[in-house]
Amino acid sequence: MKLSLASNLLFFGSILAAASAVHSQQSPAAQGAKPSANSPGDSTVKPKKKLDADLSGFDLTDEKSKKMSTTFGGSRGAAFPSATLYAPKRAKLYGASALLQWASEGRNDGYVLLITDEDETQIVKQAVKEPSYRLPPTVKFEPGQTYYWRVQVLPATVGGDPQEIQVVSAAERTEIDKAIAAAPAGDPYQAGLARANVYTTHGLWFDAIGAYTELIGKYPERAEPYDKRSRIYSLIDATSKLGAADAAKAASLTK
Repeated sequence: MKLSLASNLLFFGSILAAASAVHSQQSPAAQGAKPSANSPGDSTVKPKKKLDADLSGFDLTDEKSKKMSTTFGGSRGAAFPSATLYAPKRAKLYGASALLQWASEGRNDGYVLLITDEDETQIVKQAVKEPSYRLPPTVKFEPGQTYYWRVQVLPATVGGDPQEIQVVSAAERTEIDKAIAAAPAGDPYQAGLARANVYTTHGLWFDAIGAYTELIGKYPERAEPYDKRSRIYSLIDATSKLGAADAAKAASLTK
């Protein structure tokens, strides 16, 4: 009787061991486990969009830039219509060929562009009919200082929320001046493209957009200025549609 009981225990023990071994060899999917969130088969994982190395410095926006509009009295209560500013919340400025752009929905009676310093002293107050303004060389900014720009959409009585303009330092201005001076000066198109590329390399949003826009106006059949400008426009949501339109135009000219 004792021998029979021992035999039975050995028999059932071997069955349990075999079942355990089979279970341990099953794949996680066979055991009902969910694949890792980083698994290649996970359809929810989206590849990150790679940014061109020479475009990484255009958007200087930080938490200070996101919150700074609350420091300007009355701007958040601006009457409609209002303007969408076509630039990062904080962007660098060199000065030459700089172009400020914006958009406003619905009808309006024109615009007033306002640029102030940190003490809210007006540097520029310019009435315009079109939603853009090219800074003249007579406007002087202090190197390394921060300024604020906003747009008043008439007949509104005040401007909308401001965004920051970070003027390049004296050292960076010297570096930019040298790079522009070293650019080829023979062919007007190549000279203009080289200057625009210098602005791009230094992350100068307003200057690069202005230079490429000027080239497009003079050489509308050339694809490269459209392509270069589209890459900058595509960096922020406000100008993403403009970037897509430029990319399509560049593609059509390339064909």
